[in-house]
Parts: sequence; structure tokens; C-alpha cells
Amino acid sequence: MDLENIITADSSPYPEIRVQGENKLMAERLTYTFGGSAGEFDSTAQYVYQSIMLKNSHPPQSELLLRIAKTEMHHLYMIGELITKLGGQPIYGWKNAGKTHYWNGEQLNYSPDPATMYLHDLAGEQKAYSTYVSLARQSGDRYVFALLTRIALDEMIHASLFKTLLSDLRK
Repeated sequence: MDLENIITADSSPYPEIRVQGENKLMAERLTYTFGGSAGEFDSTAQYVYQSIMLKNSHPPQSELLLRIAKTEMHHLYMIGELITKLGGQPIYGWKNAGKTHYWNGEQLNYSPDPATMYLHDLAGEQKAYSTYVSLARQSGDRYVFALLTRIALDEMIHASLFKTLLSDLRK
């Protein structure tokens, strides 16, 4: 696998971040994708940690993880903007039944083993893809739908990359 030429984001442009109108329920649902466990903030922190851990033993994979983290950070920013346009407040945490649960570092997987890392990451990217597709369908807003489905394309690419990394470990 030639890691230098690997893409970490779909080539299609991201749609403009806009909404048809305020929707605080959708804003609240999106807080999980922003700052929840397995959300964009969590993924960014996870991949930066893994990149640091693999820097000496697996330099190309370390660099790839850092590039994926940058894509996730871009998602984080876009979702944060979307939440505010919907009338909500982006938080590093999530809301459930009116209660706020704040993000903390205990939510990360601290395994130093590349196979364990990639399996964890693959599951997270598959969950992110499904979550974005589901939220897009629930949104009832063509602009929200467009942005979330576009982000989902990147998550699908990330899942594919982790499958490839796992396969390369087994060779």
C-alpha cells in the first residue's frame, strides 16, 4: 500500500454549511457526532494519539493516521457550525434526555498494538458512516442532508483504509 498517495477525503466538494431553519432537536442529535464518544472530537484525539504511538515503529501508518485526524478535525468544525446554525451549542460531550455528558480521555482506546488500533478505528468509522446517513435521513432539511451525506463519504473512505491497514498487517 503506497501510503503517500492515499486519499483521506472524498474528492467531491463539501456543500455550503447552511440550514433551512432552526431545528434544536437536530442540533442536539448532532452534539453526539461533534463531541460524543466516537464523535469527531473523539476520533481526532484517537488518531493523533495513535499517530504518536506508531511514529517510530510504523512511520507511514503514523502519517496516514495524522492525515485522517485532519479530515476528522475538518468534520468537527463543520458539524460545530451546523449545530450553531440549527440553534444549538456545540459541546465536547453529548446530551441525552436533557442531561449533558462531557467528553473525557477515558473514552479513547489506549492500546499500543496496531491491529487492535485498526480494529477499533474500523468499527468507529463504520458506526460514524451509519450515524451520518441516519441523521441525514432524519433531518428533513436538504442542506443538512447534503452536508451529512458528504461527510459520510469520508467516513466510508476511512473505514476502507483501516480494512487495508489490517490486511497489510496480516501479510
